[in-house]
Parts: sequence; structure tokens; C-alpha cells
Amino acid sequence: MRKKFFIEYILFIFFILFILTGCSRNNENSKKNLKDKVNEEISFLEDKTFTITNKYAKGEYLIDGSLQWKDISKEVEEISVSIDTIIQDLSELDVSNEDILALRNEVNSLIISAGNKDEYNLLQKASNLYSLLPNYMEKYSEDKNKIDIMKLKGLVLTSYIQANSLEWDLSKDTIILAEAKYNEMMNNIDYMKEYSNSLNKVYVLLEELKNAIELQEIELTKVKFINFIEKY
Repeated sequence: MRKKFFIEYILFIFFILFILTGCSRNNENSKKNLKDKVNEEISFLEDKTFTITNKYAKGEYLIDGSLQWKDISKEVEEISVSIDTIIQDLSELDVSNEDILALRNEVNSLIISAGNKDEYNLLQKASNLYSLLPNYMEKYSEDKNKIDIMKLKGLVLTSYIQANSLEWDLSKDTIILAEAKYNEMMNNIDYMKEYSNSLNKVYVLLEELKNAIELQEIELTKVKFINFIEKY
């Protein structure tokens, strides 16, 4: 009897361990799937932000010298309809309520700016929205290189928008911060290994943009901003 009881007890323990191990694996897989989903959602917000700012810089929203706010609003609407799902997913990755509220507020401000046909605030809010994205990635992702690239692009975007508003001193200060950020990235061995083929190209693109800002040439600055974003 004792032997039978002992065998049954051991089998029971193995059964419990099997169940717990399976649950743990399922939880890990679920967490990984959620992180992958949020990565895609952040990439979507990144793409939409730069779609708006690049088209603006290229003059693609202009017809006969007038901004086509209907086209801009369509781009903004695509962000708006996706934001509830993105916020829900971020909350499941333990992003704080304060950070999530900041995302909601910036998207709302972007919608209001488009509705009010407020060109200045539209660009400002697009920049503010983008600057939040790498901060969210830091909460759950170990891809430091991707986070650093996004932070660098955020500084470049801010610098362009400041130049577009003819705030040249602010633009110069921000592009210097971008330059410092890239120097920091180039001193990172992991970044150098992963992006060894593009180190010099990115440096040249950044310096060309910096030179255009220092010359206070807005049309040249637009061109160099577009080159940087599209080639990096």
C-alpha cells in the first residue's frame, strides 16, 4: 500500500510540475507575442508620424499654395482609430497610466490641430507624439539600438520643425544634441557591429543637415531632413 501511495504521490507531483511548466511557457509565449504586437504598433505610429512630416516637408499636401487639410486629416485619422488598441496593449506591458495618458493627450492634440487647420501645432504635436515612442520601448524592449535610433530621429525631427518655424537658435541646439547622441551611439560596440555598413552614411547625412541649419536655409534644411529620414 505504501509503495502504491508513494508511486501515486510521485506521479501527482510530476503532473503538477508539468502543468506549471506548461503555464509558464504559455505565459512567456503570450508575453513575447504581445511585445511583438506592440513593436508593430509603435512602428505604425512611427511611420505615420514621418509620413505626415515628410509629405509636409516635400510640399505634397500643397495644391496651388494651399495646404490640403482633408488629406492631412486622413493621415491623422489613421492614428486616431488605432490608438485605443495600442493603449490597451501598452497597459498590459506595465506602462504607467501617466505615460499612457501622455500618448492619449498628444494624439488628441494632433487631431485638434488638424481639425483647426493649425499648421504650427500640427508639426509640434507630431514631434511630441514621436518623442514618446522610444520611451515606451524602453519599458519592455531590450533592443537598445532601435531605441537609440528612434531617439536620434526624434531629435532630428524636432530640429527640423524648429527650423521650419524659423527658430534657428533652438534648431541649432537640438541638432547639436542629435550629433552628440550619434557620437554616443558610434561608441557603442553593439551598435557599430549591427550597423557597420551605414555608420559613415548616417554621419554625413546628419552633418549635412546641421550645416543647412547653421546656414539658416529653410529649403535646404527641408531637403536634408528628408534625406536623413528616408535614408536612415
